[in-house]
Amino acid sequence: LTLNQWVAACCANPARRLGLPGKGEIAVGYDADLVIFDPELTKTLSTETLHEQVDWTPYDGLTLHGWPAVTILRGKIMAQDGEFVGREGDGRYLPIPPDG
Repeated sequence: LTLNQWVAACCANPARRLGLPGKGEIAVGYDADLVIFDPELTKTLSTETLHEQVDWTPYDGLTLHGWPAVTILRGKIMAQDGEFVGREGDGRYLPIPPDG
């Protein structure tokens, strides 16, 4: 996939299909929810790397090439270098419209 195809598949298309306004694009009036992705970083998944709420994951042992370096929620840094640095409760529940 090209970078544009990847962004469309992971961000823009799901937001549009689910009817989530203000999501999936970098545009005026949209939430500033961004992930800065490091395509060179290699990570082997485990419950520790995924910060799971349970002691197992079906992805345990899977090695990925590329990993988020920084996650930004509405303009605030929430995660950096694999660690949560935001405040609990900063997220906002967005219900999916019935026709989404």
